[in-house]
Amino acid sequence: MIGIDIVDVSRIARAVETYGERFLTKVFTDEEIRYVEGKKGAYQSLAGRFAAKEAFMKALGRPLSWREIEVSEIKGRPFILFHGQRYEGVSISHEKAYAVSVVMI
Repeated sequence: MIGIDIVDVSRIARAVETYGERFLTKVFTDEEIRYVEGKKGAYQSLAGRFAAKEAFMKALGRPLSWREIEVSEIKGRPFILFHGQRYEGVSISHEKAYAVSVVMI
């Protein structure tokens, strides 16, 4: 199964600026939040992870809790952790205005 999602980076930026920690902790794991803290392009990184979570849900064909899905990376290669299982068929790309992700399960 394949899932794809695109996210407007400004939408994530507005959510963080409006709701702050409440939005971050609802959608992202502690590890994901730590990854982007102080990072240049943090909103792009958050948008990419958001898109990957959406794409993962689409690939599975069902909604999940945001924090059940953790997007991580090793040496720049993203993967998803879900209930102790690792999914490596993940691609994330972003630029100034948009982030996109494709997930293949």
